[in-house]
Amino acid sequence: MGVNAILKKAAIGVAAAATLTAGTVVATAGPAAAAMGQGRVQLCSQGNYWSYLEYTGTYLSSYRVAPGSCGKWDIPAGTYQIEVRGMFNTSSSTFWMGSFAASASSNPGWKVYTRGTTANGGQDAWWYATQS
Repeated sequence: MGVNAILKKAAIGVAAAATLTAGTVVATAGPAAAAMGQGRVQLCSQGNYWSYLEYTGTYLSSYRVAPGSCGKWDIPAGTYQIEVRGMFNTSSSTFWMGSFAASASSNPGWKVYTRGTTANGGQDAWWYATQS
């Protein structure tokens, strides 16, 4: 077997190994999406501002999350709605972003994400929620 044939086989082997490695990385990249569980909520503040949830119902409470972090809690009994709010990063003033119906019996629970910036009076901030 000549040098060119050996080099060609080696190149094919390296390319195949690289393809398998890339396929493995793609297949394993990203964590598994775990369900929240009944009556639970997660808030992830992915914008440049603090985010918080206010529970409306027989029990009024709220939880805050710093930019770039997440928190998980039980939805208090008697809750019928959760409001999503943000706090400007230049003051202690807050702004309302929206709300959704939820309760302690919500199954499988909620994941709430806030994004964007507080620019333009908070109009560049946005959110979404998924039941998971």
